[in-house]
Amino acid sequence: MLLLKPIYITHTSAITPQHQAEGRLLDPLVADTDGKLQVIEPDYTAVIPAMQLRRMSRVLRMGVYTGMDCLRRSGCECPDGIITGTGKGSMTDTEKFVKELAQYQEGSLNPTPFILSTYNAVNGAIALQTRATGYNQTYVHRGSSFETALYDAQLKLNTVAATQHYLVGCFDEITPEYFLVKSKVGYWKKERDPGQSLWQQADSPGTLAGEGAAFFMLSNSHDGAITGIHALQTTYKTPVAAIGQVATELIVRNGWQPGDIDMLVLGFNGDSRDEPYYEALQQSIPGTPPVLAFKHLCGEYETSGGFALWLLCQLLNGKSLPGAVWYRAPDKERFHPRKILYYNHYRGQNHNLILLSA
Repeated sequence: MLLLKPIYITHTSAITPQHQAEGRLLDPLVADTDGKLQVIEPDYTAVIPAMQLRRMSRVLRMGVYTGMDCLRRSGCECPDGIITGTGKGSMTDTEKFVKELAQYQEGSLNPTPFILSTYNAVNGAIALQTRATGYNQTYVHRGSSFETALYDAQLKLNTVAATQHYLVGCFDEITPEYFLVKSKVGYWKKERDPGQSLWQQADSPGTLAGEGAAFFMLSNSHDGAITGIHALQTTYKTPVAAIGQVATELIVRNGWQPGDIDMLVLGFNGDSRDEPYYEALQQSIPGTPPVLAFKHLCGEYETSGGFALWLLCQLLNGKSLPGAVWYRAPDKERFHPRKILYYNHYRGQNHNLILLSA
C-alpha cells in the first residue's frame, strides 16, 4: 500500500446531539429520547441567508451550516477542494419523493425533493456560496463514507507541493420512518437501563440511533494543526479474528510499533454483535491505553466517525471532557496522547482505521 505524507486538521465545526457552548462542552450530557439521539440545531441564520434557508431541507441546512462555519473559523474564504461522505444523504427528501411517486402515480411530480435528496447537494451549495471551482466529490460508501473522504483528501494533498486547504466533512440524519423500518430488523436496543453506560449493556443486540454533521479543514501544512492524520485504511467484512492483524500491519507499515499507541478511539455501541471487534482490537495493542468512546454521545449512524474525530480534536485542543466519555479513563488528570489509533466499524461490514498524532 502507498505510504503517504500526513495531512493536518487545523479547524473543525460540528452539529451534534451534545452541548458545545464554551465552558460547558458536553455538559450536561444529553440522553437519548426513545432510543434516538438527535442533533441540537443551531441558529442557521447566523451563517445561511434566510431566503436560502427556507428552501433547504434539514440535512442540507446541517451540512451547509457546518461547512461554512468551519470555513469561517479557519479564515479561508474559498477552499481548494470540497470532499464529503454520507451514508444516506437527505432521508427527509428521499422519503417525500417516494411518497409522492405513490400518491401521484408517478405523474406531475415536484422535482424539488428529488433534487435536494441527491448526495452531492451539500457540496454544491457550499461551492456556490464560496464560488469554489476546484475538486468537488461526495462519497456514499455506507459505513466507510467519511473515512473514504478523508483518504481522498490525503491523496489529493499529497500530489501538490504548494500549501492547499480542503474542506472535508460528513452528514447524516435520522427520520421517524427510517427509525421504524430499522427497528423491525433489530437495529435498535429494545430495553436499556438509562443509568448505565451504553457499553455496559452489550449483552443484548441493538444500539441507539444517531445523526450529525461534522466538517474539518485539512491542509498539507502543519501550521496551526490540531492533529495529524498519518494513515487510513478501510476494509470490508473483515473477520473478528483478523482485526488485530489488520491494525498491527497498518501501524508497522507507518513506521510505528503497536506499543507506541498511547490512546484508542473506539466505536463501542452496546450491540452484542458488534462489541467483539473492539475487544479484539484492544487485545492487539500492548498495555492498557486510555479508550475514548463516542457512540453513547452521538448514536450509531454511517458517518459517526465525524463526531469521533471532532471530539478527539476538542481533547487535543486542550478542552476538558467529562469522565463519562471515557471507556477507560487516563490515569492522570493532564493527559497528552501522542500517537492515537481510531477504529470504528458499521454492522461488522465496513471497518475503518486511522492513525493520528497530536
